[in-house]
Amino acid sequence: MSKTLVTTIASCLILAVGGACSSTPPLAEQAKNSPDVQAADTEIERFSDGDAQYVGFYNNFLYRATILNSNVRSALLRKQNEFYQWDRDKFSGEREKSDRNAGTETTIFLSFFTPERRNDNLSDAKSIWRVYLDAGDRRYQGKVKKLRTPLAELVALYPYHTRWNTAYEVTFPIPTPAIETQALKLTITGPLGVKTVSFAAAR
Repeated sequence: MSKTLVTTIASCLILAVGGACSSTPPLAEQAKNSPDVQAADTEIERFSDGDAQYVGFYNNFLYRATILNSNVRSALLRKQNEFYQWDRDKFSGEREKSDRNAGTETTIFLSFFTPERRNDNLSDAKSIWRVYLDAGDRRYQGKVKKLRTPLAELVALYPYHTRWNTAYEVTFPIPTPAIETQALKLTITGPLGVKTVSFAAAR
């Protein structure tokens, strides 16, 4: 038996302890491919929308956003439960926290890109951007926070997000149940342009 073959077999045996040489997919991969996670992805996509502002062939900015209504919050919890293998108490606690947040405000996840880093400042006190949510005949101005969540988790929760985009959380001072059954519009506006996207009503 050649030295190369022995080395290859030995390496595989070592990696097999961690499952790398196993025919069974890693747990994280199994979770991503599970029917529950795929159904959750479909639900998240249903309540997501995006647009881009171009000048000639160059984009000033682009974004995609997801409104965290009751459908999406449930989908996100199911995905996190699959990824982290929560026990019953942990899942219940996270669901209660999510429900409390929804009871006081409406939240949108925002994946934002602009080629000029200095213009990627939605959460700054002197931001050049304003973010609004229109519900019926009322308009609410959003409070923007840059998310520090690890990229791997963000991409797992929102598959359209990429490492090139900045993740933001936008909150509006209106309880989610009060407006989620209406068609909603999100507007991002500033000196570089204005773009509005729509979210379907939750059922």
